[in-house]
Amino acid sequence: MTRSRLFKKLGLALAALAVFGFSYYLGARHGRPLVHHLQAVELPEPGPVPPFRLRDALGFDFTEKDFIGYWNFVMAGDLTEAQCRPLLDRYVLAWNLLAAHPKLQRRTRVVFLHTGAPLADDELRRRIHFHNPRFTAAQGTSQALAPLVETLGIPDREARHCDPDRSVVGLVGPRGRLLALFTGITDPKVIAKDLQYFQ
Repeated sequence: MTRSRLFKKLGLALAALAVFGFSYYLGARHGRPLVHHLQAVELPEPGPVPPFRLRDALGFDFTEKDFIGYWNFVMAGDLTEAQCRPLLDRYVLAWNLLAAHPKLQRRTRVVFLHTGAPLADDELRRRIHFHNPRFTAAQGTSQALAPLVETLGIPDREARHCDPDRSVVGLVGPRGRLLALFTGITDPKVIAKDLQYFQ
């Protein structure tokens, strides 16, 4: 084999190796995680959330139809209590990490179900927007909240008080179906990566 042919084959092999390496890099950076790498609990049969009617931070009705078009992280607690901040901050960081995926980030939000004493609309809005203006909060009577809280599997105690390390956060997809539960996940990177699996 002549030296020129040897160099040509070597060049082709190096080019193929470079393409493989770049493809692997893109897959690792932007690909969906494998199911067995998920830390969220994926529901085997996602179903629609039950009908409900609450009042949002702008004073409008908030119903199951308001989940449509968004990736909704749904959590519950008393928004006036300090122990809810670490849980909200965790999802703020996860949302910020989605900046690498701007389309997904624009369609992602937290829906905080305020279960404490009723707040004036502007106070509810101020408290949730302190964390992120793209997030929203809703409130209502315990009877109005019950169908949604029970569907998400949020324990009764946590529905009244946040527990950042034992949190149950439901993921309701853009079609209004409950897809997964994020239970006790404390790493915002994991939350952001798991969300990419469902999109």
